[in-house]
This record gives sequence, C-alpha cells and structure tokens, in this order.
Amino acid sequence: MYMIFVLGTAGSGKTTFTHRFTSFLEFHREDVMAVNLDPGALVVPFPANVDVRDYIRVEDVMEEYGLGPNGGLMLAHDMMEEIVEDLSREIEEYTPEICIVDTPGQMELFAFRDIGARIAHQLTDAVKGVVYIFDGLQCRDPLNYVMNMFLASAIDMKFLLPMFHVLSKVDGLSPREAEEIASWSSKPEALEDAVNDQLKGLHRSLSQDMLDVVNRLGTVFEPIPVSNVTNDGYNDVYAQLMMAFTDGGRFTP
Repeated sequence: MYMIFVLGTAGSGKTTFTHRFTSFLEFHREDVMAVNLDPGALVVPFPANVDVRDYIRVEDVMEEYGLGPNGGLMLAHDMMEEIVEDLSREIEEYTPEICIVDTPGQMELFAFRDIGARIAHQLTDAVKGVVYIFDGLQCRDPLNYVMNMFLASAIDMKFLLPMFHVLSKVDGLSPREAEEIASWSSKPEALEDAVNDQLKGLHRSLSQDMLDVVNRLGTVFEPIPVSNVTNDGYNDVYAQLMMAFTDGGRFTP
C-alpha cells in the first residue's frame, strides 16, 4: 500500500485536492481510498472511507475537558496517537493500493509538533509520501511563495518522507501571474529578482534569509500547477507519484 499525506496552510485547498485527486484516481481505475485525519472538520466534502471523527471530535473534547477552540484542537490532535492502531486496522481492512490522507486544516498543529510525524510514521506500514499544497492565489506575492518554500522545507525535515509540491487554484491566476510563478520555480534567479524588485525593508530581508536557508538545504521546488475547476495538472501529479513509487507503473496491478 502507498499512503500520501496532503499538507498545506489553512485554506490552501488540501481537502479539495484530496477529494478531486481521489476521484481522479478512481476514474483511472486505481484501487484508492480517502482518509480524513482532521478531528476539527465540520464538513468533509468527500466520502472518507476512514474518518478520525468517528473516534475524536474537537467539539466533544472541548465539552468534556472545558477547553476553548485552540485547547480543544491541541488536545484532540494529541489524542489521535492513542487511536492510530484503530485507524490503521480500518485502513488495512480496505486493502487499498493507494490511500490519500487529508490532514488537519491547522497545519501547524499537525506538521510542526512531534505528534504529526509520529502519527504519519505509525499509521500502517505503507510506503509513504507527502504532497505539499502551495496556495496559488497567495503565492502571487513572492514573500508568500518563499514562505511556502520555507514551510515545505521544514516539513520535509520533520517528516523525512518523499515530498511532492502542488500549486493550487491556478484557474484563479491570470496568464501573466501563472507565467511569473512558473519562472520562480524553474529559474531561481527569477525569484531572487522578484524578491529584490517587489519587496522592501523587512519583507525583502526576511525573504532573502529564508531563500538562503532553503538553498542550503538543497530542496528543489517545481510545484505542479493544478486546477480543481478544470482538473488540469492531475495527470502530472499522478505521473510524478508513479515515477517515484512504482517506476512509472500503475499503483493497482
């Protein structure tokens, strides 16, 4: 089994990507399932085969322990480690070839605390990877683009799993904006020029410092442009995952 965790900042399109990519894989006759790992989700717009909310709901945790929303979210995330075996058993009962996991909306609670990486590594013995979502509309600003590179690099170091980058919401970009972001991906000097030309003061200095750290880590960023409106880009994500995990073959024999 192959398991792909979908991460990204709040509102970047993690849940929509999980929904659409799972449907895309089903259309291509892959044996795929979807998992919701967000105990605070009010609505899950895709048919989650396994749902953490069957075990833990943030609103129940808040009521039981007299906590506010932030405290309830933190405790609910910590409690997830106690049910990893139950979640793993449910997933394995489906015997899927590939499993797409939608992670909590508040990325920092899952990605930057030890609990998230532990859950990711303990959840079944599948071969695993991470898809990190760059919010295309936010990344029109070079500061936000660089910050996403920095966040993705930090997650890469925390999870130590193969990582793939996706640029969401490209249907909301103008052709000029899409072309500029693409140039930042393919030509590091173009991003450096954008930082120097479009940013000033602390924002420029901060972006330059983050770029320096990212460059020293050696992570390559070429996020795949994806539209949830037109489904453009899903073939490329599918191909990249197959090349990484199955030498270019389908996941389902």
